[in-house]
Amino acid sequence: MSTDLRVAIGFALCGLLAALLFRATLRTSPKRLHFVAIAIATVILGAATAAWPPSMIAAGALLAVCAVPAAAVDVVEHRVPDKLTAPLAAGMVITLVAAALFTDSMPSLTRALVGALVWGGMLLVSFLLTGDPGPGDVKLAPSLGMLLGWLGWKWLLAGIIGSYLLAALFAGLGLLAKRWTLRDGRMPLAPPMLAAAVLSATIAAFSG
Repeated sequence: MSTDLRVAIGFALCGLLAALLFRATLRTSPKRLHFVAIAIATVILGAATAAWPPSMIAAGALLAVCAVPAAAVDVVEHRVPDKLTAPLAAGMVITLVAAALFTDSMPSLTRALVGALVWGGMLLVSFLLTGDPGPGDVKLAPSLGMLLGWLGWKWLLAGIIGSYLLAALFAGLGLLAKRWTLRDGRMPLAPPMLAAAVLSATIAAFSG
């Protein structure tokens, strides 16, 4: 199947998935979320994931089901729910272990586990020393670290650095839109983390 056809199928399927996520997200958060933004993010993620290697598509589906709603909740409530990060982490481990067994890619699995420790450990140390980022972001990081670690060290590094660059851009846009002020002291980090991870994984896929 050609890459273009896979992208089109992923785009369509995740458009349907976005509608199903609305109800699930409502159960996660009592506040009204930006459903249009969730739909757009899910559809874009689906199109990007369809271009990933076949062994990684299940991991992309996990991000659509768990990470997109988690990022949406973070924007509205400044928290990342455990009921989304826990199944994401467990599912990512199962998915990558299965991929390693079926593709004989044990070195990739080792990098994935180290990637989880690196990104998760960095944020954990920062949280313990400064209180930032929030504990939800710390719990989200290992799943994204696993994904990028599987693809390679440079993609893990690109995702981590990219998350901070996107966070700075996100913060600037939030200030301009008066979504928050400098006195707030904290901005949602889950959306730029997720965006950087997906962008790095997609570039890796097209880089061969």
